[in-house]
Amino acid sequence: MFINKEGKVRSGWKVLMAVAGIYVALWVVFFAFHRLSYAFVKAAADTQVMIDQKWSELYNLWFKPLIIIQNIIMIAVPIWIWKSRIKRPLMDMGLSPIKSHKRELAAGLAFGALSITLVFVLLLFVGNAEVRSWIPVFSADTIIYLFIYIMVGFGEEVLGRGYIMSVLRQTKNVPLIVIVSAVIFSLLHMANPSVNILPLVNIFLVGVLFAYMYLKSGNIWMPIGYHITWNYFQGNVYGFPVSGIGGQGIITTRLSRNTIMNGGEFGPEGGLVVTIIIIIGFAFVKWYYRKKEFSFIEMD
Repeated sequence: MFINKEGKVRSGWKVLMAVAGIYVALWVVFFAFHRLSYAFVKAAADTQVMIDQKWSELYNLWFKPLIIIQNIIMIAVPIWIWKSRIKRPLMDMGLSPIKSHKRELAAGLAFGALSITLVFVLLLFVGNAEVRSWIPVFSADTIIYLFIYIMVGFGEEVLGRGYIMSVLRQTKNVPLIVIVSAVIFSLLHMANPSVNILPLVNIFLVGVLFAYMYLKSGNIWMPIGYHITWNYFQGNVYGFPVSGIGGQGIITTRLSRNTIMNGGEFGPEGGLVVTIIIIIGFAFVKWYYRKKEFSFIEMD
């Protein structure tokens, strides 16, 4: 049940170990935050209405630091398990030294920015979005969210592609590796605001795209780069909701109406335009790695 024919702990248990470790760590952090913050506002408020209001204000104030803490945990727990329990070098988890893969990181950053820009242009072209103001608006969030999305890009890729795909490698079943990692990646977004079936399908598909990048390259620098600029340009350049979470963009864009093309309140990731761009993305990855020969399974 726990050990395979080769005497190794089954990969499913290794995945469960990391996911459970992350959720336990997150529960401790958020439970502690909730108890301390609630006790603080309770001491400073007279009525339950005031307590609820002030606690909500305090939570909003700490929302960004909590996202950063969450992604630090998503980075630290898988790496700690990989190094201390699985005892393999980080390059076997797709984290080869960045100096050797700067071009792939740069390609991922450019690819992510270009992909969401195409989504933006297509939504304008089909009348599913409109720019309310082309005058650039900069704020503290313009810089803060760049750092946040860097952390999100690293956090979700270290877990979803780096750790999960790498421990599943011992199954020697590539379709299983890709599907399981993409399903878990999609399920991580189930609690997001305004989520429904199509957003989860699109997140699954982009998870498959990121997995394809790892399979072709043997490292996770391209998906990290793509993840960072996709989120940042979507939310803080073009002003769309990012996976259901709204923000202030440099450009002020509004979805003209909620449709299956633009994703409605979830944002473009919940629409068919993104589905199309993700599918096109596979062709780009195939072209980019056309001269590279790499066997993902042989890394085990």
